[in-house]
This record gives sequence, C-alpha cells and structure tokens, in this order.
Amino acid sequence: MSKKSIFGNQTYMDLEFKFNTFPVYFALLPLSYVLPTVFIVNYTIFVYLKHWWRKKVAIVNSQIFLVVSMAHTVNLLSFFFDYLSNRFPATGMMTSWCASNNHPILLIFILTSHFYLDYLAMGFPFFMSVLRLIFMVYPNTHKQVINKLLRIALPCIAIYPIFNTFFMFPATGECRQLYPPYEFGAIFIHYYGEIAGLSNSPFLLANIAFWMGSTISINLMVIFLVAQARNRGSHHVQYKSRKSRRAELSVTLTTFAMILSFLMRGICLILFLTFPSLASWLAIIRPLGSDAEVVVSPWVFYLTHPAFRRNKRQSTITVGYSISLGSGGRK
Repeated sequence: MSKKSIFGNQTYMDLEFKFNTFPVYFALLPLSYVLPTVFIVNYTIFVYLKHWWRKKVAIVNSQIFLVVSMAHTVNLLSFFFDYLSNRFPATGMMTSWCASNNHPILLIFILTSHFYLDYLAMGFPFFMSVLRLIFMVYPNTHKQVINKLLRIALPCIAIYPIFNTFFMFPATGECRQLYPPYEFGAIFIHYYGEIAGLSNSPFLLANIAFWMGSTISINLMVIFLVAQARNRGSHHVQYKSRKSRRAELSVTLTTFAMILSFLMRGICLILFLTFPSLASWLAIIRPLGSDAEVVVSPWVFYLTHPAFRRNKRQSTITVGYSISLGSGGRK
C-alpha cells in the first residue's frame, strides 16, 4: 500500500470511474447479505421492544435481547464505516474527488469511527459470556445482578475504545493508492500526524488476543459448571422446557459465532504484520472475515431462538438453572 497521498495529483484528478472492474463487484457483493441482515437486526430489536413493552417473560429475556441487539447494531455500524474507508474507495468512484478536494477532517472521522466501533464490538461477546455465567451463579437473583452490571458495564464498554484510538484524534485523513492486484485509481483512506507515530495494528492485535482469550475462558467455565451441576443432579437443572433449552442453545451458538470473528481477524492481522507485502491481498480477504460477525451472528440468533417462532401455545413457566439464557421464566 502506498504511503503517499493522491491529493493534488493531476493524474488521479483526471481519472474516470469504470464500473466493470473487480473492486466494484467486490464492493457490491456485501449488499446481497448485509441488507437482509439489517432486516433481521431490526426485527430482533422489534421483538425486544415488543416484549419489553408488554412485559412478557415466557420466552424472551429482555436483558439478553438488549445486549444482543446492541452487539448486532454496533457490528452493522462498524461494517458501514469499514465500507466507507476501504471497499468503497477501492472502486475508484471517489478517486477523482479525493484527489481534487482536501477533506482531512471528514476522512479521519470515517477512519476513527471505524476503529472505534471495531473495538466496541469486541466487548460484546465477552459481555454475553459474563451474562451466561451470572445466570449460572445467581439462579434466583440474576435479574437484579445483571441490571446493576448493565448500568456499569455498558458505559465502560462505550468508553474503553477511546483508549485504543486516542492517538488518532490529532491525525489527518488522506487517500492513498492501493498496490496490485488493485488497478491504478483504487484507493483507501489512511492517516498521518498521529500521536508519537503510534499504529492501530498493535492495539488491535492486543485487543483481539485479550477479548478472545477472556471470552473463551468464561465459556469454558460455564460449560464446566453446567456439567458439574448435571453430574450432581442439582435441583436447578430440572424441568427445563423445550423452548428453554432451545433458547439456551441459541445464545450459546450466537456467542460462539461472535468468537469466530476474533479468530478470522486475528489471522489476517498476524499475516499483515508478518508479511507487509501481502497488505493489498489481505485488503480483499479481511473484509470477508469482518463480515462473518456482522452476518453470521444475527442469523444464528434469529434462526435458532424460539422467540422468533410463532406458536399457538405460549411456553409454560420453566424452572431451569440460571444458564437458561434466552428464557426469562418466572422464578
């Protein structure tokens, strides 16, 4: 990837956009699966609001749905700003404009927003796992515990990305040329003038390692506690309805779908740091890994959770141990 800005370069200013190119088709590809995902995320929020307003608790745990809805919304916003900073500029559609007009504040806003939302999205899989653990440890008072946790954790999750993007606040955004296999005129948004010459890659790698390791550790702990409770024949593990078990499985699968994205992004980042010459090729592969979290997690949740199934009979009150994550049965 080039380290020179294209601003003021007459060759780029005179460039004419061509539709029939690989970057254009590659940029159009996500629309086929992201637009349906937007509908699914909106429907998830609708289900959450409907049950929260009507105070229904037979299937839907409003706390779980709140966190899931926030996680999926943040992922969609992260996709949008990632699209603006990478895939859309690579089409060449904004090359002439970027070479002719100097808008450093707008460009750095797009890039910083992408990084901020990317870090923000990393906290939700861990938070989901902590909620699972709370359901297990506090079977009778988990609602009160989670409500207190939400008031503390959500502001912290919103603030922590600032400590990973602070060095970009005084930076200036600019457009640069992508190297082959991209053609001339395919650009990306980058920055310069950051604090102490800091780079985003070490921060990103450290966060991926921390959040992935922490999330996996919490989930292994939950699995161990569940197995232990079942082996002991605990009274908390009795009488779970079919919907309760499906809801539990749904949230488990959704959490692991979120974890999968850590692995894919981590592999791409390590390859970039180890083989910088592959940067342009990784610019093609990396977005697909990011899209996995944006798309797979909402669809897994939608296709597996009983709250999205219309049944004539409502689920009966369940007595399940606290890990009945998607099931807010009365205690």
